[in-house]
Amino acid sequence: MKLRPLFILFLIIQLPAYALAIYVGYHRSIWLMYGAEVMLLLDIILSLWMYRRIMLPLRNLEGALNLLRGRDWNVAMRKVGMPEVDAIVEVFNDMMRTLHAQRVRLEEAQHFLTYLAELAPVGIIIYGQSGRTVLCNPAATRMLESSAALGPAIHAMTDGQDITLRSDQSNIFRCSRRHFLENGVRRDFFIIENVTDTVAAAEREAYGKLIRLIAHEVNNTVTGLTTAMATVDTGDELNRQLLDACGERAMGLSRFISRFAEVVKTPDPVLETVDLAALVTNMRPFLESLCTPRNITLTTFIPPGPVNIRADAPQIEQVLVNIVKNSAESIGSGGNISITLTAAPVTITVTDDGPGIPGEKADKIFSPFFTDKPTGQGIGLTFVADVLRRHRAAFSLTTGPADPLTRFHIRF
Repeated sequence: MKLRPLFILFLIIQLPAYALAIYVGYHRSIWLMYGAEVMLLLDIILSLWMYRRIMLPLRNLEGALNLLRGRDWNVAMRKVGMPEVDAIVEVFNDMMRTLHAQRVRLEEAQHFLTYLAELAPVGIIIYGQSGRTVLCNPAATRMLESSAALGPAIHAMTDGQDITLRSDQSNIFRCSRRHFLENGVRRDFFIIENVTDTVAAAEREAYGKLIRLIAHEVNNTVTGLTTAMATVDTGDELNRQLLDACGERAMGLSRFISRFAEVVKTPDPVLETVDLAALVTNMRPFLESLCTPRNITLTTFIPPGPVNIRADAPQIEQVLVNIVKNSAESIGSGGNISITLTAAPVTITVTDDGPGIPGEKADKIFSPFFTDKPTGQGIGLTFVADVLRRHRAAFSLTTGPADPLTRFHIRF
């Protein structure tokens, strides 16, 4: 039973006693009746005073508890002039100030973390109970949309695991899975970083140093040999022809190594508005010249109207030349190559019916110096990948499995 009804019940129980005293006093002594009435009046005054001293502070404390229950921590209680109650009020107000300050700090930290996650270049995914996604920041959304293999790969990870995933030829992801506790509940989270540019830059720097070292040594040797051979006077025409052939071969070796050196000198793209429809149309005669000697038919599918992007036109032209040349060399003789341009989204797909790409070579085709052609140098597709990455374009080179066709797909 609550204290207020109990207090009222206590007052009501006293009334019969005072009524009996007044009744007895009325019949026996008028002064006894007056005394009973004075006692009743004093009891009423004392009861009201006790009510204000006890019940009102308790009512204030009850209101304070309701505020705590409603998590309204930006309030304070007023002192009532009672030392015992005021001590409780002071403790309560100090607790409310502490809770309010902690709540403000927590909300500020939460806002900062949310803002940081939205702007972070790395992908952040947090899962709640039953695999429900609690947070997926914009960077993670873009990465998941760009790679169909990324989602299943991270779901298969175990807690504490770190993996590097090459989802396709244009994207390399570094993924980490960890967990934390929130209100005693475990939350799994993933950090996804696109390290494509970092890996490409490291590869470019590594093979650039190697090429420059080799080119320096080869050119110095070739220069010395050609100079020495030019000064030799054999007097024999046959020996002279042999020396000239050796000199020409040495110069050929110098030109060969110089072509590798050109790979590391790819300039940054100068972006301008480029109409891909007009670019492919204008390049068609030259691209056909790469196919005709091999009896290969080139077909283009271009939508009506302009298809504009921001790009470096000469570099995109060179990319198409390298792709078509690579497809023609892959076919060998007799076959078909098609170039399909779409406007929404802007994509270029070069398709050929050559022998295709074996599975064990699919992850190596864009690596520097890798080639499966007897006379290849392994720099054509390396150049293509470098240019497309600098244009922030997604690309892939795959065969099948729905059909035996090989497709080089570029999405700007």
